Amino acid sequence: MREFLAMVDGALKAMRAHREKLLYLVVGGWNSLFQYASFSLLYYLLHGVLFSSVILFLSYALSSINGFLGFRLIVFRSNGHPVFEYLKFQLVYVPLLAINMILLPLLLAYTPLNAYVVQALFAVLSVVLGYFGNKYFTFRGTGRAPDTMGRS
Repeated sequence: MREFLAMVDGALKAMRAHREKLLYLVVGGWNSLFQYASFSLLYYLLHGVLFSSVILFLSYALSSINGFLGFRLIVFRSNGHPVFEYLKFQLVYVPLLAINMILLPLLLAYTPLNAYVVQALFAVLSVVLGYFGNKYFTFRGTGRAPDTMGRS
């Protein structure tokens, strides 16, 4: 029993030490799922009417607000000015969006991949690059909200 309690204590300490990274994975995963679902739904409904890049932009507009709020309030617990941080958040993700808007039509035209596969692959890249951009640029140096659970 002591070994089990020691193992649980060690796991809790590790979770506290890596809280931000774990929460980023959860919130980033949620936002990726949200973005992928919104893209998939819009693509399914509109691919015969709109270019894939336009559909991608529309899904980005929805998911960027969802992602910003999740990262700001849950992961980084920032007290910085929300408008200023949102603009910085966009500076991290707009270049990724631009690359995606260029690559999506090219990959659809010149590879056997479909739009759903391309977006799933790009989501993985966005989560990784977005973490570093948010941690070291968007929410860097802004105040952190106190943790109500007693963790820092």
